Amino acid sequence: MLNWDDHHLVLTIARSGTIAGAARRLGVNETTVARRLSAAEAGAGTTLFSRMDRKLVASAAGRAVVAAAEAMERALAKASREEEALHGTVRVTSVLAVIEHLIVPHLAQFARRHPKLVLELIGTNETSSLARREVDIAIRLQRPARGKLVARRLGRVRFRMAGRSDQEPAGYIAYERDLDDMPEIAAIRARFGATSPRARIATLSGIRVASEAGLGAAMLPDWMIEPSRGLCVIDASVSVERPLWLVVHQDVKERPAVRAACDWLAEIVTGRAGNGDKMSAV
Repeated sequence: MLNWDDHHLVLTIARSGTIAGAARRLGVNETTVARRLSAAEAGAGTTLFSRMDRKLVASAAGRAVVAAAEAMERALAKASREEEALHGTVRVTSVLAVIEHLIVPHLAQFARRHPKLVLELIGTNETSSLARREVDIAIRLQRPARGKLVARRLGRVRFRMAGRSDQEPAGYIAYERDLDDMPEIAAIRARFGATSPRARIATLSGIRVASEAGLGAAMLPDWMIEPSRGLCVIDASVSVERPLWLVVHQDVKERPAVRAACDWLAEIVTGRAGNGDKMSAV
């Protein structure tokens, strides 16, 4: 069995044509090169070079080792180029609850894995920022209907009706008015007889705090209910599941930095949201 050092040695000798030339390239003496070649041939169980007109010419076995070494060299060069490209900033947008509860707790892991790459996390419900190239990646609860985008389903988020365990809710809390058609809001509105909400709050974090304070019932993801000391599921029959999508623009999806960020986000978010899918065009 030959290791990378053996492959590199054989490749260098093949390119140099002589022990002396290989020694100069490797920065060692000729005796060392000759000794290492003998050891490599012993490891391969065959002669790797023959002498022809004072040149060393690779045998059939030697040519196979050279080809393998060149493939390794190309793979190392590609990996090095990609590693060099893993620097700068990747802008990621999602609703604040996803950022704060699913992504931020794991950022230290991302920093260790990609120390030269910075994630800029932007909490917003804005859906057109990908098309305008204001962000690189979006994580959304709705799949975009059109555009030069590719999407991957990361899993499903289950919303359940939560409230204080020590009191009957007097009403419910909703998002801002233009989000009344969201499935979870439609479900809780139906539960309370289509009455008006007691308050409208733009973020899930704000809704959770208001519900903990006793304002009313709220539709919250399981991962916001479970760690709360004041909330519990108060009506298990009011439950909605929504897919969680990772979306990128087609023009940037192959950028090494964006691809690395997508892979990591899919890894950590899918772990909390369930089984995901492969990327597919919108």
